Amino acid sequence: MLLKNFNVLVLDDVILMCDFLYGVANKVPGCKAFKALDAKTASEILEHETIDLLITDIELKGPSGLDLLSRVRSGAFTATAHDIPIIVFSGNAYRELIQQCILFDVNDFLAKPVSAVQLSKKIQHHLQHEKLIQPAAHYADMKQRLEAPKATDDEEGQRRFRVAIVRELEQKAEQEEQELDEQGNKVETRDFLHWPEDATTGYFQLDRRLKNLAYNLSCFHNVFINNCKTVAIEAERKRACAAADYLIHIAKTMQQREQRPEFWSMLQQRLQKLQALMAELAEVNVKHHKQVLALLKKLAYWWMQTCNRPLINKTEAEDESSLH
Repeated sequence: MLLKNFNVLVLDDVILMCDFLYGVANKVPGCKAFKALDAKTASEILEHETIDLLITDIELKGPSGLDLLSRVRSGAFTATAHDIPIIVFSGNAYRELIQQCILFDVNDFLAKPVSAVQLSKKIQHHLQHEKLIQPAAHYADMKQRLEAPKATDDEEGQRRFRVAIVRELEQKAEQEEQELDEQGNKVETRDFLHWPEDATTGYFQLDRRLKNLAYNLSCFHNVFINNCKTVAIEAERKRACAAADYLIHIAKTMQQREQRPEFWSMLQQRLQKLQALMAELAEVNVKHHKQVLALLKKLAYWWMQTCNRPLINKTEAEDESSLH
């Protein structure tokens, strides 16, 4: 029987608030909550438990919530993926802190006080909706840049870094502009690869990686088919390759801890074929239209074969409804 069990970590240095967050998260269907009163305890949980969503106060005694979430996004923890949903809340929403959180692609901001109903809805929403997250190396570089001015305590260094933040935010806005065709029209978006409705591998982390791969390959397909600017095509190709690499990495990590040997053996066979196809994608000249189209056809066939039993099954709710 396939069940969705989500691990939610809540962090706040105020005991009453932490207990409140913990209680709300534990009552969300399918969720198991963990709590921490400081960043050190939270780090230990993130290192040893597969956390699916993080809720943290941004201002803490000792290491801040920003420091913790930047480590998550940088891939610093063994058991927890870098692209999990992160919800940040605070009683004092300073502009500079918000800007830095944006750079690390925080999923949501909540201002204190927050109600149980509001928080519950936010948790359910972010566990069901994906946000495009960059590779961990991108955030590791950002974290290093954040810490550099602190180390030098240089006023000019601080000024340069503030300028860098503005530029980084501007680059995020420019990503949409890059996804224009030669006439400046917005690219038509459609699903090249589609994740079956009410489907699951039985592992939330794998489902997310497969959905992310489908999304990124669909983005690459769309910009290529619509004859977009070369910079947009190259950017989407890079994201698609990174999504495949991370799927393969997560699968290898999970296989060491999980049972179901037949499932993992079959999945590894599929991922080996994917790895070969993505290596072709990384090397193919995007100006050779026929070669790229032939490769996309192979990827579509790989996806069709992978999204079938016994690797992919209907969720428990779907299975039960079919019995009535």
